[in-house]
Amino acid sequence: MAKYDPAQCRALIRDNVDIDFFRVICDPVRSELLVYLAGAGELTIGQIAEEFPRDRSVISRHLEMMYRLGAITRRKDGREVYYKVANETIINKFSEAARNMKALLG
Repeated sequence: MAKYDPAQCRALIRDNVDIDFFRVICDPVRSELLVYLAGAGELTIGQIAEEFPRDRSVISRHLEMMYRLGAITRRKDGREVYYKVANETIINKFSEAARNMKALLG
């Protein structure tokens, strides 16, 4: 059985898997938001915040982080900002991670 250098393995994973993306969506609050949006569709921050026991500003910070890393999209309509799950991006991130991990570990 071949031995692998742990530092080299970490570097390979870091370079081939979008760790920041997965950290963002695996956070308990953000994963709840993601699942909720996936089922509810496109919603405003107010509509989202009504369903969660956290302060609206906390929800807003989580949504901003998920938006920056591509897990959700947003669009502005007048004064309202609507959020929804970026289905294709999430599917592509998981597919790419699985493909790269298979190649690394294969």
